[in-house]
Parts: sequence; structure tokens; C-alpha cells
Amino acid sequence: MSAYSLARDFSEKKLSELRGALESIVPADEVVVTCGSYARREASDSSDLDFFIITETDQNHLLDDSASSVAWVDDVRKAVSDIVPIEPATGGAFSQFEQRDAMLHNIGGAADSNAKITRRMLLLLEGEWLFNQEKFKAVRRQILERYITDKITDHQLTLFLLNDIIRYYRTIAVDYEFKSFEGEKPWAIRNIKLIFSRKLLYASGLFSVGLTADLRHDLKVKRLEELFDLPALERLGEICGTARMADVKACYNRFLERLADAETRNKLIGLRKEDRNDPVFRDLKNEGHHFTRELMKLFENTFDSTHPIHRAVIF
Repeated sequence: MSAYSLARDFSEKKLSELRGALESIVPADEVVVTCGSYARREASDSSDLDFFIITETDQNHLLDDSASSVAWVDDVRKAVSDIVPIEPATGGAFSQFEQRDAMLHNIGGAADSNAKITRRMLLLLEGEWLFNQEKFKAVRRQILERYITDKITDHQLTLFLLNDIIRYYRTIAVDYEFKSFEGEKPWAIRNIKLIFSRKLLYASGLFSVGLTADLRHDLKVKRLEELFDLPALERLGEICGTARMADVKACYNRFLERLADAETRNKLIGLRKEDRNDPVFRDLKNEGHHFTRELMKLFENTFDSTHPIHRAVIF
């Protein structure tokens, strides 16, 4: 069985446990969303689990945009930690509230912080529900309809969405530099994830937008809903076909195998900035360059040179 298949089975089991545990905790009108390795179906017993809450509550009643003031959220955290004991990084975009209406407005505006674009993009590209599936899907559709209005013509790319996907990917690339070199976060494992899982997610967004270029407005939204229901690796397979995906999947499976190995993972976490020539890091980094080339080949083989996606990602 491939590394991805093993990780998928593990992730699905844990997601099922989490959904069962939250049924009696979360108020009926709230939504709990997870992103990251569990949502991508790539988790192992070394993975943490990030979540955030989408609420109808007016933003003025959310103290500091934080879940810390709401009692039932402590119960959610405990239930999550009982099932996934690895603690997520502190100070990030997760374990927080996001007001539903606020997710639909000010996209690209002054208040569109790194945390807000992170939650919005990850909800679309890899988000998975932990509580309230129906409302989760409704919010995701509303966000897509905000990006893809009925003014768009049949042959247009969904440029508003595409530009935000590109903006998000470039944001996390810049954010990596800050967290690794100014924030003193572990740099090596973040670097490897950036060139594998983050790049795969980005590619799955680009390919999805490209696929919908020649659809009616309503069908663009519908097809993107269907694609975003799939984990990123399976999404690319749906778009490109099994045969074309073989080399990309082989590279990605090797990455997942290495990261699931505790010794390799701990080695990467412990590397200092001056350890760039460490053979464990170098081997994964070189495999990452190979993975990038395979994604480029897949892109070129899926969308010929006349397709508007080529121009859109450059100019």
C-alpha cells in the first residue's frame, strides 16, 4: 500500500472520531473546520490538527476575534487533543473564530490580514468539516460565488479567484522567510513542506481554475465545488487523469514516506540554519526540485500553450 493510501486511511479514521466527539459539544449553528494534513488526508501519528470556527455571531461580540472567551471551545480543544495529542503551533491562524459575513467581504482590503486570507484560502483548497457539514458547504459556496459573479463570461478564467490563490501562495512563501529567519521557527521541515505539500495545494488550485475556463458561470461554481471536495492529490488526478499523474504521485509518496518516519521528521525539526548540507535535508530538497519539474510537465501536458491559464499566471 502506498504512503498516501496509508495516510488517507489513518486520516479518515481520525476525522470520523473527531466528528463523533464534537457532535455533543458544538452549538448547532456553528461550523468547525480543519485544515492541514488531516484535511489533505496525509496525516500520521506525528501530525497535529488545526481547526477554526465559522460563526454567525456578530464580530463585535467576539473578544479580540478569539475563541478563548467561549466556554464550549475549551471542550472542543480537549476533545481534539484526546484524539490528536500533537499540539499545533501557537500564535497561528487557527483555533480562532471567523465570522461568516466577514469572510465574504473586504477580500484584498486593508483588513484582509495574513490570518484571514489563510483561513479563506485553506477553507476552499483543503478545508474539511469537523462539525456541521451542510453549513460548511454553504459557506464555501458563498465564498466561491463572491469570487465568481454572474458578470463573468463563459470563456473567462475566474481571475479574481486565481489571483487570490496566487497571492496566498506567495504570501506563505514570504511568511516562511519571516518565521524561519526572524521568528526562529524550525526552518528545514517548513522548507520541505513548502516545496511539497504547499506547492501541491497551489497547483491543485491553479489546475482547478484552468479546467473551468470554458464553462458557464453557474457551472464554474459547481465544478469548483466538486473539485474542492477532493484532497489536493486526488483533485489533480481528477483533472489530469491517472496516467499523467504517475510521476507526480511517485514523488509525493516518497515525501510522505520520509515525513512519516519519526527519525527523519525529528532530524528536520532539529536542524540549524547552518546545517543546509545535511544529507537528510539535501536528499529531500533535491527530490523537491524533481517534484517541481514533474508538476511543470503536468501543467504543460494538461493545458496547451493557447490556454489562457498560461498568460494569467505570468501577467
